[in-house]
Amino acid sequence: MRNLLLSGILYCSFVSLSSVYAQKSEMPKYITNVEGVKEYSLNNGLKVLLIPDASQSNMVVNIVYNVGSRNEGYGEKGMAHLLEHMLFKSTKNLGDIKKMLSDKGGAANGTTWLDRTNYYEVFPSNDENLKWSIEMEADRMINATILQTDLDKEFSVVRNEFEIGENNPDGVLQERILSTAYLWHNYGNSTIGSKEDIERVKANTLRVFYEKYYQPDNATLIIAGKFDEQKALQYVGQYLGAIPRPKRVLDKTYTIEPAQDGEKFVELNRAGDSKNVGALYHTVPYADKDFAAIDALGEILTADPSGYLYKTLVETQKVSSVYVWQPNVRDASFMYFGVAVPNDKDIKATRDIVRTELDKIPTTKYTDQDVSRAKAKIIKQIEGVKNNTISFAINLTEIIGAGDFRLGYLYRDAVEKLTKEDIQRVAEKYFRSNNRTVGIFIPSKDEQRVKSVEYTDEQVLALTKDYKGKALEKEAAAFEASIKNLKQNFAEGKLSNGVKYGLIKKEIKGGKVQANFKFPVSNEKDLAGKTDTGGILAQLLKTGTKTRTKEQIQDRLDQLKSSIYFNFSGQTLSVNISTYKESFKEVMEILNDLLVNSTFPENELTKTITEYNTYLESNLNDPQTVAFTELSRQTTKYDKSSIFYTPTIQEQIDAFKKIKQTEIVDFYKNILGGNNGIGSVVGDLEAKSTVQILENTFGKWNSKSKYELAKPTYFETKVLDKDYITPDKENAVALGRIGFKMTRSSADYPAFVMANEILGSGGFLSARIPMRLREKEGISYGAGSFIDVPITSDVASWSYYAFLNPTKKSAVETATKEEIAKALKDGFTAEELKSNLVSWQNERKTRLGSDDTLMNLVNTYLQYGVPLEDYDDLENKVKALKVEEVNAVLKKYLSLDKMTSVYAGDFNKKL
Repeated sequence: MRNLLLSGILYCSFVSLSSVYAQKSEMPKYITNVEGVKEYSLNNGLKVLLIPDASQSNMVVNIVYNVGSRNEGYGEKGMAHLLEHMLFKSTKNLGDIKKMLSDKGGAANGTTWLDRTNYYEVFPSNDENLKWSIEMEADRMINATILQTDLDKEFSVVRNEFEIGENNPDGVLQERILSTAYLWHNYGNSTIGSKEDIERVKANTLRVFYEKYYQPDNATLIIAGKFDEQKALQYVGQYLGAIPRPKRVLDKTYTIEPAQDGEKFVELNRAGDSKNVGALYHTVPYADKDFAAIDALGEILTADPSGYLYKTLVETQKVSSVYVWQPNVRDASFMYFGVAVPNDKDIKATRDIVRTELDKIPTTKYTDQDVSRAKAKIIKQIEGVKNNTISFAINLTEIIGAGDFRLGYLYRDAVEKLTKEDIQRVAEKYFRSNNRTVGIFIPSKDEQRVKSVEYTDEQVLALTKDYKGKALEKEAAAFEASIKNLKQNFAEGKLSNGVKYGLIKKEIKGGKVQANFKFPVSNEKDLAGKTDTGGILAQLLKTGTKTRTKEQIQDRLDQLKSSIYFNFSGQTLSVNISTYKESFKEVMEILNDLLVNSTFPENELTKTITEYNTYLESNLNDPQTVAFTELSRQTTKYDKSSIFYTPTIQEQIDAFKKIKQTEIVDFYKNILGGNNGIGSVVGDLEAKSTVQILENTFGKWNSKSKYELAKPTYFETKVLDKDYITPDKENAVALGRIGFKMTRSSADYPAFVMANEILGSGGFLSARIPMRLREKEGISYGAGSFIDVPITSDVASWSYYAFLNPTKKSAVETATKEEIAKALKDGFTAEELKSNLVSWQNERKTRLGSDDTLMNLVNTYLQYGVPLEDYDDLENKVKALKVEEVNAVLKKYLSLDKMTSVYAGDFNKKL
């Protein structure tokens, strides 16, 4: 402990929170209000943003520190990320952070990136949660223990996280291209860091880093959602305002990446199952006026179906997919193009084809329609985030890391003002071959080199200090997260063809409207051997109709800031809609056109199958994919034609290749239909007109195939431990399953829910399995359990999972089975039941604040007749449980004698 204290003295910043609380607290000083984001500051340098939204039933507390991998020095690669893990351990005053988060339920996380680290907690809105979150963040800002014993355990967890990333060919290629593109700037380094640095850093070294950067003058606190603003300011002043401003002065980073002086190439040779091409161009900081134009150009180039690169590469089936990415960062950024290549293509020839198409970017003549289309897509995305207050508050993390929260509004304003001349200018300026990394060095003369753009803090301040933003929008009304309130704002009915609908009257920020519909179709006999066809069909429903092209469909949805998503699984077509009050009618008209007039162009079918199969090929030896596939195959024995059959990955690839357009059309005309459907709509809509819109959309859309609910068959699980070798994979997966008979209406269900909660699912990594594997032994990055107990059949199961280094297989297997055996032999304690009950209740309260949960509850009621009150009834039954009942149910349904386990990874690896 003496050494830890001495290291703190180096920065003269280690302060005991218990002593500063006794000092006079300070009320934050009001600075400005930008479009509903209220800015305050404290004398110690802390910035505070309040984003109230009464329509929420949850709140988020998010603290952002201006430290990321950009700030790491020699020997410190990965230190910012490692420190993020350590701050979930304990503090001097409050103790075990993870346990407290677990007991409170809700959702919490920490993330590290190039310019920043953040920690956030999402809880049901109340003063106690607000006060605790602020007090906790104040305590771990200066009083984290950072013990060597904790660090020793966390090494292998972070290493395991590193190894998971090493299994992704596209991700690894991107890292190598970045490290080649950047000679000096830390943006060329992976945030997760060097494995050697991670494993060798000592706690006292980590503490020096912590005490340097984790201080109020280097942080921004965001509080958003439903909360009492005055109390929030009071708590901020009481806990965070009491922390003195540190005496140390933070040095600014000053490394500027020099202009690249020739095209670079990377050839990566390592294990993998997919072929990928990547290309990177150096661009500008998020604060620069060109950033928005470069983003829009990326959309113009890669959008499906209108993008120039999409048309020349994907449409022609030279590649299976292309994406683009430009991160929001503080210093000069980059634009990265990622291309997936089918395994039957020559990778080097394809690389040259891609380079040829990229060379056309500066000389292409872009149109007003290109710019309008890109602007609509980007603004839709901006508005979508802005109108989800919790997500907006967390999303601000990136923008704050880039320099100032107002930069996000300036970016939006810049997007709105874009012209084709802006697009042409950035295309010519930045998209030169000598500013690109895809290949080998090629000497040349008289190059016009692109220099990195630097923005000082003073420039950012000058750019943002007087920015006022647009007029404030109308605040959405409060909506209590409770079943009682849901029922009071719920109306139901039937359309003329039998579709059941539910309307949830709720104001959502920005006038947003969400809808979710499910259309069960046909029967097991008529669907035999056709589930793959249904899956592909769902992805083709937006590729063109008798009246609209694929481009027109996507363009109009973007202009309306709306989205329609389809998915087909088993015997159900699911439709998810995100739109706005004023656009709801037109979006539903588009949906109707897709459901009754789709044409399924042959070239789109070919492209979709190629894209799917390229993805599947990349997962042929992926441990997670292999493990989940094989566990299902080992525990069920369906005929291949059954809708419940689980194919191997190769069988799935082969099945997709055989699908014909005539089969898609036949399925569309004879199987699909809405007459057995159900769905819910959330938003501030007028009921009568909404029902008429639903009638016009679905009322005449009927299936020709008779609907009968298909039910799974019960297969008893047996003892099995089977290995699947995935060569040269750095990560491995362990999965296990025990099958039994139970429905959600079973008298044992409430007790079984809590048994699973305590054993592997509950809390913030505090249940027995994750506590043993991750917290105590550090042999798994993620471990836990989950249950599948259906409503309409009694085919149920309990499963566990663990992600691990292949060399830790034996340790993970032993630890997991020991924890299960111990629970079955000795049972749980009353204290375990009590603490897990609290976190379980809080998690359900948090979940009830989500619109998706409201729609799911309504849809379950409409489809299966499960009363909305069952949500509260389950909670009441669980609250009444005694620990003896939980232990009895655990022993009744779980037995190691019936557990099937599979392990996927390279178990031939040596320590």
